[in-house]
Amino acid sequence: MATDSVTAAAVDPGWEALAKVAAGDADAFAILVESHQERLLRLCERLLGDAEEARDAAQDVFLKAYRKAADARPQGQVYTWLYRIAVNHCLNKLRRRKLVRFLRWEDPEERDLPAFNPPDGAADPAATLEARRRWQATRQAIARLPENQRTVLVLVRFEGMSYKQVAEVLGITEGAVESRLVRAMRRLEATQEKTSSRVSPAEGTR
Repeated sequence: MATDSVTAAAVDPGWEALAKVAAGDADAFAILVESHQERLLRLCERLLGDAEEARDAAQDVFLKAYRKAADARPQGQVYTWLYRIAVNHCLNKLRRRKLVRFLRWEDPEERDLPAFNPPDGAADPAATLEARRRWQATRQAIARLPENQRTVLVLVRFEGMSYKQVAEVLGITEGAVESRLVRAMRRLEATQEKTSSRVSPAEGTR
């Protein structure tokens, strides 16, 4: 790690902090946790669908990062290295419990998840109800996506990561990232079209 640490630190100072963590610097580890805990907690919650479980998972991820610090190769951004650990950890938890959930599909009014809720710009109650119905169908469609497509979707669309960053996190090519995202979006679009076609003009006027 020492060979590449100077070059990598010039791009992301986090690698220098991680090198100190590898040397047993507790203060450096505390800084690393403080810098990334919010993003990792959000990612874990979106993948696991449970706030309490996400907190436990985030703690586990940082413990794994602490243990792996000496083996980390300074390349890219530190948070992509942490994301890789977090994604693998969360997917393993999902596989173990044999209940694949992307997030808790509850009523948007019952939980504050602004990043996942559709914009509420319609004053018309009928339009608002229709938007909510369509979003519920979309959330259900996301839950049914294959695991690899769902993971790419959350990293690109909800975490705002580039194809290159997602490829680094998942250990795949940028082309594979794009392909999985395209397939995921096609599934969601097909679901939205089916949902829209279920309401006839006559039904809309009742």
